Amino acid sequence: MREVGVRGAYVPFMVKPWEARTAFETLKKTTIAGLNVTLPLKMEAFLAADERTEDAQRIGAANCLYVRRGKLIAHNTDLQGFSDPLRARRSVDDLAAMSALVIGAGGAAKAVVGALLSLGVPEIMMVNRTDSKAEDLVAQAGLPSFYALPWSSRQIAVQRADLIINASSAGMAGYPALDINLAKAPKTALIYDLVYTPEVTPLLGDAKANGLETIGGLDMLIGQARPSFQLFFGVSAPDSDPSDVLRSALASGRR
Repeated sequence: MREVGVRGAYVPFMVKPWEARTAFETLKKTTIAGLNVTLPLKMEAFLAADERTEDAQRIGAANCLYVRRGKLIAHNTDLQGFSDPLRARRSVDDLAAMSALVIGAGGAAKAVVGALLSLGVPEIMMVNRTDSKAEDLVAQAGLPSFYALPWSSRQIAVQRADLIINASSAGMAGYPALDINLAKAPKTALIYDLVYTPEVTPLLGDAKANGLETIGGLDMLIGQARPSFQLFFGVSAPDSDPSDVLRSALASGRR
């Protein structure tokens, strides 16, 4: 913050799930400019708001709340956070010729699918350990280019995908590893894991062992934080790379 002349602090708050909506609604009565929201409180943040941005409405959840003219606004920066690292690795023309596989069917997966559609990716496959959840999400979209495959067919999807995205909690610290084998993935495939603890997940380790290009969850974490900073403080986030600071904070158990 000192780099851009902002006087302020970014600190964690512990909120009980059953008290979250009330806590969010009181934000308007404080001097807090805004806050970021993590799972499992993104829906509560969405419901607590007076107004919701287009991105928040598209996903049906909010990871960012801020105050404008006395009103609490819900926004979702996951779309931009996911897209920016991807666009740094692949051109618009590349994306327009790619087949993507999204693993997971929760809120993060909704953001990923929304971003892929906005980037012009022509084919999006989805698999989820519970087949019905993926099928329901696909049915809501109603797009022929976005379809679900059974979990039992996930390895077939891996062989076809140019872009493989883990939008589930599998591989996160304390959770089982994602049951996906990348040995038969295309050699030009890009593997994108949204999980950032640990920084190198089992999926990313498998990708690197197979010589595949990767994007880690830390890149998305930074990507979604930059627009939040702009909304909170009215200035662009510093250009400096905060990766080392984040690694230190994550290693010490801070968020």
